[in-house]
Amino acid sequence: MRNEDELTKQLRRWGHAQVNRFALSRADRSVHVLDKVRDHAPLTRERAARDLVARDGAERRRFMAARSGIEGMGTLPMWAVDPVRASNDADHPHDNPEIAVDTGTPDELRWVDRALASLSRYQVVIGGEVRLQGKLWVLILRTEFTVSASQAVKARMVAEQYGGNLSIWQYRRELQRAVDWVNGARAA
Repeated sequence: MRNEDELTKQLRRWGHAQVNRFALSRADRSVHVLDKVRDHAPLTRERAARDLVARDGAERRRFMAARSGIEGMGTLPMWAVDPVRASNDADHPHDNPEIAVDTGTPDELRWVDRALASLSRYQVVIGGEVRLQGKLWVLILRTEFTVSASQAVKARMVAEQYGGNLSIWQYRRELQRAVDWVNGARAA
């Protein structure tokens, strides 16, 4: 029984990782809106001067003076240097949509993904008819460990996806079979 408890814990962790798999990349919800106001406030003269000190072209004029070959000239005067052309690449202010980034499954739980992929190909022959029993089990496992609802609701969800009827009793029986199969796959 201890082994099954550990398996259930791992399947619950896997389900939690699947539900929270996509993270929003541009969502910085840790910063309050009022803290961002300073970024959009107009600059004071002192702050603007401090930001523009490094952009007055002095470094470029010193570089050109050193390459000019004239001894003793540390910096070329402003009138002797052509301005550098720049394109206006400013855009209108807008909010970019948040992008969902797939964070993936934790490494220690990837065996569950591999087991479910193998399980989805599992076939059963009943009365001469081949049934993909594994597809139903994968649906039940995914629903059981990723959906927060009662088992009656989960059974209805699986029945809708699978295209048949499934009672709560059948759902629980098939869930136990699927967990047993995954437990055997984990042990193998």
